[in-house]
Amino acid sequence: MENTIGFAGVAGAIFVSFAVALGLEWASLVLLMRMMPARSTPQSLAGKISSVSDVRTPSGLHRKAA
Repeated sequence: MENTIGFAGVAGAIFVSFAVALGLEWASLVLLMRMMPARSTPQSLAGKISSVSDVRTPSGLHRKAA
């Protein structure tokens, strides 16, 4: 008598382990986001300068001003 595990058993175990790992990861991220809600932060001086230096070309494409 042989004791072997079929391919379906191995593939099923791998699928279940990935599903459990991804489920736990998703649940932890959801809980983390609920514990730390998003709030507005003041924009830094570098961010303000960066947004002002955007120039629109005649074709409508964005490019950085030199």
